[in-house]
Amino acid sequence: MDKPCRHADMMEIPLYRQILAAGFETLDGPLQRFHSLQGRHSLQGRCSIHGAEHAIGKMICMLLRLPQPCANAEFGFELLATSDLEVWTRRFPRRVMRSSLRRAADGKLAERIGPVRLGFSLIATDGRLSMRLDRIRVLGLPWPRRWFPFVWAIEHGADGRFHFDVGARFLRLGLLVAYSGHLELPAAAVGA
Repeated sequence: MDKPCRHADMMEIPLYRQILAAGFETLDGPLQRFHSLQGRHSLQGRCSIHGAEHAIGKMICMLLRLPQPCANAEFGFELLATSDLEVWTRRFPRRVMRSSLRRAADGKLAERIGPVRLGFSLIATDGRLSMRLDRIRVLGLPWPRRWFPFVWAIEHGADGRFHFDVGARFLRLGLLVAYSGHLELPAAAVGA
């Protein structure tokens, strides 16, 4: 009888809290607020983007709808969040990038961007959240680890804002994309 109750309780817990467990409480306040949002939210902020350095990288960016270079531009973010699925729609200048996030069977974060599925470990340290890329599948096929890009995704909170620094770099092709900036949190989420 306890097992179904625990499962039912887990279904009410926001996705990132499920994955991080006790580590969630160590995150900066704005990160906790952002990753606790449920339902539909439209957030605004600013970001700067650095683009691919190689023709192949530029082609990959086009296929995955990754953002194009810009400096200190307006940035819109739409979140649709339930306890088992989050859909992130990032509205960059001249490009919209959508991904869906779930909890994988192994307890890690699974992100789907077009035909690519990524698996991440979430690490909470000193109030920040970082993501470590553990696996890639393209069109359902595993991507060889020796061809993994170096990926960074770091979040922190400051001044009541949600800050992010995200990017990917291939060993021989150089930068694929890097973007950093912040989002303003909704008024109801800023008070705590």
